[in-house]
Amino acid sequence: MVTLWFRSWTQTFPNLHHPQSIEQWKLRFEQEYVGQAAIWVAADGDRILGFIVVGAGAIEQLFVAGDAQRNGIGAALLSQAKQMNPDGLRLTTLQQNQQARRFYEKHGFVSGETGVNPINGQPNIAYYWNQ
Repeated sequence: MVTLWFRSWTQTFPNLHHPQSIEQWKLRFEQEYVGQAAIWVAADGDRILGFIVVGAGAIEQLFVAGDAQRNGIGAALLSQAKQMNPDGLRLTTLQQNQQARRFYEKHGFVSGETGVNPINGQPNIAYYWNQ
């Protein structure tokens, strides 16, 4: 999962400075999410096609492999998160990530406040979903 997460970031934002190595991403994933959040994975055999990490009412991570996008995987993962959190969900994404923003808006999320990503210093935007 972490390899997919890291590759997605570096492919989506090739000009964005990534201050952490993949080893640091692995450590962060283990410390912040494993055992503390719900993690759902979409796979085809041994290949991970996508995953979602959901904490207390928040989508922490949602990534789908580039060649698996637009096949309903992200929508299915998001649907699972909504079913498990009927009172609502929140998330943040980079303001420049127009593809993610369109995806969330298509699935009923509404944009909210802006801020700064604490790891890479880029502008974030919050999104909210309520049934």
